[in-house]
Amino acid sequence: MNYLKSKTYCSHIEKALRHTLDIESLFGKSVLILGASGLIGSFLTDCLIYVNETRGAEISLYVVSRKIERLEKRFGEEKRPYLHFIEGDVCNLKTDQVFDIIIQGAGYGHPKAFREIPVEVLLANVIGTQRVMEIAKRNADCRVLYLSSGEVQEQVDHLSFRACYPIGKMAAETLCISYLEEYGVDVVIARPGHTFGANVTSEDNRATAQFLLAAAKGKTIEMYSEGSQKRTFTYVADCVSGLLTILTKGEKGAVYGVSAGESCTVRQFAQQCGISGNCKVEQYEPTKTENKEASPIENQIVDNGALKALGWNPSFSIKNGIRETIEIMSEMGGVY
Repeated sequence: MNYLKSKTYCSHIEKALRHTLDIESLFGKSVLILGASGLIGSFLTDCLIYVNETRGAEISLYVVSRKIERLEKRFGEEKRPYLHFIEGDVCNLKTDQVFDIIIQGAGYGHPKAFREIPVEVLLANVIGTQRVMEIAKRNADCRVLYLSSGEVQEQVDHLSFRACYPIGKMAAETLCISYLEEYGVDVVIARPGHTFGANVTSEDNRATAQFLLAAAKGKTIEMYSEGSQKRTFTYVADCVSGLLTILTKGEKGAVYGVSAGESCTVRQFAQQCGISGNCKVEQYEPTKTENKEASPIENQIVDNGALKALGWNPSFSIKNGIRETIEIMSEMGGVY
């Protein structure tokens, strides 16, 4: 699904690029993007495609997904000489290509995966990041941007299978810093909060994705919890402009929280989706599956102070992001 056909979506890319500091430093570079078919990775890829098409940036893009069909479906089969599709799992990735920049966003970020394949979730972060750092080690002056998670800030029970995600992210962060210390690999770490946008995948069963999709279709929004948990929610355009700013301006070895700085409860998020989609919100008793997938973290707030200190500022409120997401979903006919 080529979201670049949406005028609204493209206007958000333009805004994200305006809020990215020193985007010109990426011009002419060779960039490897892992997790390019996901929510954050695909918007980031679209931004670099867009800047190539509109500003002649001449960025060579190498985008990776476990299935090449997903890349073709997401970005279209239109031939762009600077865009290269690579099929592969990050844990087994092999390439002799030279890269100036590697963005490690590969992995599983949705609760269904945490429940069904916790081993693969953990290994994608640890072994996958080790593969990325080995590639970077062979590329002189290569910079790595590692996409971690705000969940690493919280205390979690490491003996719970649900910990596969935050513990994997935490171990990968340590691995990044270890490669910096031992081998001098240039790496920066980003910790996005809860990110939402129209370009979610059909496999994404996070509550926010389901709320937004239901609202876009005018259907009743179903909540399987009290929705009392508080989260820092960030529209994907702000998340990506923050990530690109960390890539261009971030200090080697530093960690940056990525958020627009606004928080609300899950219930408030659902209610705002209902208002924007003109539909009802109904609460149901959680099933055993929902209880298994639920995060034990009551309040997860991601501070953006270090990112704002670089000179970055967000563009979208939660309310505006929800409204724009539903508009794009309706325009594009759903998710891919």
